[in-house]
Amino acid sequence: MKKTPATTAKRLESPRQLRALIAIQQGPQTVRALMDRAGGNGIPQLIDALRKKGLKIDTTWHRGADRDDRPIRYCTYLLAPESAQLADNLVEEFITRGV
Repeated sequence: MKKTPATTAKRLESPRQLRALIAIQQGPQTVRALMDRAGGNGIPQLIDALRKKGLKIDTTWHRGADRDDRPIRYCTYLLAPESAQLADNLVEEFITRGV
């Protein structure tokens, strides 16, 4: 018997995913910015869940300094241009579904 994929595999599953996707559609987002906009912790896991939906989300690492002027590394997430249409479709489908 052939297994069929779950119907939720390629759709957004929560308002949190929706908020994160809308944020990265607008441009590069740091983990802190996504925590503020999407809500909650676990941003790398949230990005991974979006990637599993077929979205290409690039990670860019940066060097900077914290508030005590100690060196740090941080990343930004950016939606790749080739995923723009899929992102639009996922957002529209979620809103239409009225979750």
